[in-house]
Amino acid sequence: MKGPLWPVATLGAGLLALAGCTSPSEPDPFGEPPPGTHQSSLFAVVGTGTGGTSVTSVASAPGGFTGTMRFRVRAKPNTTYFVQRAADLMRAGVDDGVCQRADGLPPWSPSDPPFGPTFVTFPRPLDLVGPLVSFATDGRGEGSLDYNFDTPQIPRGTRFDLRMRLVDDENAPTTDLRSGCMTIVVN
Repeated sequence: MKGPLWPVATLGAGLLALAGCTSPSEPDPFGEPPPGTHQSSLFAVVGTGTGGTSVTSVASAPGGFTGTMRFRVRAKPNTTYFVQRAADLMRAGVDDGVCQRADGLPPWSPSDPPFGPTFVTFPRPLDLVGPLVSFATDGRGEGSLDYNFDTPQIPRGTRFDLRMRLVDDENAPTTDLRSGCMTIVVN
Protein backbone atom coordinates (compact mmCIF):
# COMPACT_ATOMS: atom_id res chain seq x y z
CA MET A 1 0.00 0.00 0.00
CA LYS A 2 1.43 3.36 -0.99
CA GLY A 3 -0.31 5.54 1.57
CA PRO A 4 -3.70 6.42 2.98
CA LEU A 5 -6.56 7.17 0.62
CA TRP A 6 -8.13 9.82 2.84
CA PRO A 7 -6.52 12.85 1.07
CA VAL A 8 -8.14 11.84 -2.23
CA ALA A 9 -11.51 11.21 -0.59
CA THR A 10 -11.30 14.54 1.28
CA LEU A 11 -10.41 16.39 -1.93
CA GLY A 12 -13.36 14.78 -3.76
CA ALA A 13 -15.79 15.67 -0.97
CA GLY A 14 -14.46 19.23 -0.94
CA LEU A 15 -15.01 19.61 -4.69
CA LEU A 16 -18.56 18.28 -4.36
CA ALA A 17 -19.25 20.75 -1.56
CA LEU A 18 -17.94 23.63 -3.69
CA ALA A 19 -20.05 22.53 -6.63
CA GLY A 20 -23.14 22.76 -4.43
CA CYS A 21 -22.27 26.33 -3.35
CA THR A 22 -22.92 27.97 -6.68
CA SER A 23 -25.58 30.64 -6.67
CA PRO A 24 -28.43 30.47 -9.18
CA SER A 25 -27.70 32.62 -12.20
CA GLU A 26 -29.79 35.69 -12.92
CA PRO A 27 -31.82 35.59 -16.14
CA ASP A 28 -29.99 37.37 -18.96
CA PRO A 29 -32.25 40.22 -20.18
CA PHE A 30 -30.30 40.30 -23.45
CA GLY A 31 -30.47 36.56 -24.11
CA GLU A 32 -34.18 36.30 -24.91
CA PRO A 33 -36.97 38.52 -26.24
CA PRO A 34 -38.54 40.96 -23.78
CA PRO A 35 -42.12 40.34 -22.59
CA GLY A 36 -44.80 41.00 -25.20
CA THR A 37 -47.53 39.42 -27.29
CA HIS A 38 -45.35 38.80 -30.36
CA GLN A 39 -41.71 37.97 -29.60
CA SER A 40 -38.62 37.26 -31.65
CA SER A 41 -34.90 36.89 -31.13
CA LEU A 42 -32.65 39.30 -33.02
CA PHE A 43 -29.95 37.80 -35.22
CA ALA A 44 -26.99 39.47 -36.95
CA VAL A 45 -27.21 39.76 -40.73
CA VAL A 46 -24.21 42.12 -40.82
CA GLY A 47 -21.70 42.48 -37.98
CA THR A 48 -22.25 40.88 -34.59
CA GLY A 49 -24.79 41.17 -31.82
CA THR A 50 -27.73 39.45 -30.24
CA GLY A 51 -30.93 40.32 -28.46
CA GLY A 52 -34.65 40.21 -28.73
CA THR A 53 -37.73 42.25 -29.56
CA SER A 54 -41.43 42.13 -28.84
CA VAL A 55 -44.51 43.90 -30.19
CA THR A 56 -47.72 44.16 -28.20
CA SER A 57 -50.83 45.59 -29.83
CA VAL A 58 -53.08 47.41 -27.37
CA ALA A 59 -56.58 48.83 -27.85
CA SER A 60 -56.52 52.34 -29.27
CA ALA A 61 -59.25 54.92 -28.65
CA PRO A 62 -59.49 56.07 -32.29
CA GLY A 63 -59.53 52.44 -33.45
CA GLY A 64 -56.07 52.41 -35.05
CA PHE A 65 -52.88 50.56 -34.21
CA THR A 66 -51.13 51.28 -30.95
CA GLY A 67 -48.19 49.05 -30.26
CA THR A 68 -45.54 48.79 -27.60
CA MET A 69 -42.23 47.73 -29.11
CA ARG A 70 -39.45 46.54 -26.87
CA PHE A 71 -35.82 45.85 -27.71
CA ARG A 72 -33.00 44.34 -25.66
CA VAL A 73 -29.64 44.10 -27.40
CA ARG A 74 -26.01 43.22 -26.77
CA ALA A 75 -23.90 44.49 -29.66
CA LYS A 76 -21.20 47.10 -30.33
CA PRO A 77 -20.45 49.28 -27.28
CA ASN A 78 -21.30 52.99 -27.29
CA THR A 79 -23.23 52.77 -30.57
CA THR A 80 -26.51 54.33 -31.64
CA TYR A 81 -28.99 51.97 -33.29
CA PHE A 82 -31.92 53.10 -35.45
CA VAL A 83 -35.19 51.17 -35.15
CA GLN A 84 -36.63 50.09 -38.50
CA ARG A 85 -39.57 48.03 -39.64
CA ALA A 86 -40.74 46.28 -42.79
CA ALA A 87 -44.48 45.66 -42.66
CA ASP A 88 -46.54 43.80 -45.24
CA LEU A 89 -49.52 46.18 -45.16
CA MET A 90 -50.12 47.00 -48.81
CA ARG A 91 -52.67 44.31 -49.48
CA ALA A 92 -55.10 42.11 -47.57
CA GLY A 93 -54.12 38.49 -47.25
CA VAL A 94 -50.35 38.97 -47.00
CA ASP A 95 -50.30 37.87 -43.35
CA ASP A 96 -48.78 34.55 -44.37
CA GLY A 97 -45.79 34.64 -42.00
CA VAL A 98 -43.27 35.22 -44.81
CA CYS A 99 -42.42 38.98 -44.53
CA GLN A 100 -42.09 39.48 -48.27
CA ARG A 101 -41.31 43.21 -47.98
CA ALA A 102 -38.38 42.60 -45.60
CA ASP A 103 -37.06 39.83 -47.84
CA GLY A 104 -37.53 41.86 -51.05
CA LEU A 105 -40.24 39.53 -52.38
CA PRO A 106 -43.23 41.59 -53.59
CA PRO A 107 -46.48 39.60 -53.46
CA TRP A 108 -48.44 42.33 -55.20
CA SER A 109 -49.82 42.37 -58.73
CA PRO A 110 -48.69 44.98 -61.30
CA SER A 111 -51.91 46.94 -60.70
CA ASP A 112 -51.05 47.45 -57.00
CA PRO A 113 -49.11 50.45 -55.65
CA PRO A 114 -45.32 50.42 -56.13
CA PHE A 115 -43.30 48.18 -53.84
CA GLY A 116 -41.64 51.06 -51.97
CA PRO A 117 -38.79 50.88 -49.48
CA THR A 118 -38.01 47.62 -47.75
CA PHE A 119 -37.15 48.87 -44.24
CA VAL A 120 -38.30 52.25 -42.93
CA THR A 121 -36.93 53.97 -39.84
CA PHE A 122 -39.54 54.87 -37.22
CA PRO A 123 -41.42 57.25 -37.29
CA ARG A 124 -41.18 57.75 -41.06
CA PRO A 125 -43.22 57.89 -43.26
CA LEU A 126 -46.06 58.65 -40.85
CA ASP A 127 -44.41 61.69 -39.25
CA LEU A 128 -41.78 63.19 -41.53
CA VAL A 129 -40.93 65.95 -39.04
CA GLY A 130 -40.53 63.80 -35.92
CA PRO A 131 -37.22 62.49 -34.60
CA LEU A 132 -35.99 59.12 -35.78
CA VAL A 133 -36.36 56.43 -33.14
CA SER A 134 -33.00 55.24 -31.86
CA PHE A 135 -31.19 54.16 -28.72
CA ALA A 136 -27.55 53.74 -27.69
CA THR A 137 -25.66 50.85 -26.16
CA ASP A 138 -23.48 51.40 -23.11
CA GLY A 139 -19.78 50.63 -22.70
CA ARG A 140 -20.57 46.90 -22.40
CA GLY A 141 -22.62 46.94 -25.61
CA GLU A 142 -25.95 46.55 -23.80
CA GLY A 143 -28.96 48.65 -24.68
CA SER A 144 -32.73 48.62 -24.46
CA LEU A 145 -35.71 50.58 -25.68
CA ASP A 146 -39.44 50.53 -24.96
CA TYR A 147 -41.21 52.51 -27.68
CA ASN A 148 -44.91 53.25 -28.20
CA PHE A 149 -46.04 53.52 -31.80
CA ASP A 150 -49.48 54.92 -32.58
CA THR A 151 -51.21 55.39 -35.95
CA PRO A 152 -54.87 55.65 -36.97
CA GLN A 153 -53.87 54.48 -40.50
CA ILE A 154 -53.92 50.79 -39.55
CA PRO A 155 -57.49 49.89 -38.49
CA ARG A 156 -58.46 47.55 -35.68
CA GLY A 157 -58.68 43.92 -36.80
CA THR A 158 -55.90 44.24 -39.39
CA ARG A 159 -53.40 41.37 -39.56
CA PHE A 160 -49.96 42.00 -41.04
CA ASP A 161 -46.49 40.51 -41.11
CA LEU A 162 -43.67 42.50 -39.56
CA ARG A 163 -39.91 42.17 -39.33
CA MET A 164 -37.96 44.56 -37.09
CA ARG A 165 -34.38 45.69 -37.68
CA LEU A 166 -31.71 47.61 -35.76
CA VAL A 167 -28.93 49.29 -37.75
CA ASP A 168 -26.04 51.50 -36.72
CA ASP A 169 -26.22 53.49 -39.97
CA GLU A 170 -29.28 53.87 -42.23
CA ASN A 171 -27.31 53.90 -45.49
CA ALA A 172 -24.30 51.63 -44.87
CA PRO A 173 -24.80 49.60 -41.68
CA THR A 174 -21.87 47.79 -40.11
CA THR A 175 -24.35 46.13 -37.75
CA ASP A 176 -27.77 44.87 -38.91
CA LEU A 177 -29.79 42.90 -36.35
CA ARG A 178 -33.12 41.46 -37.53
CA SER A 179 -36.10 39.78 -35.97
CA GLY A 180 -37.95 36.81 -37.31
CA CYS A 181 -41.22 37.38 -39.11
CA MET A 182 -44.08 38.14 -36.71
CA THR A 183 -47.76 38.25 -37.67
CA ILE A 184 -49.35 41.14 -35.77
CA VAL A 185 -53.08 41.44 -35.04
CA VAL A 186 -54.30 45.00 -34.36
CA ASN A 187 -56.52 45.05 -31.24
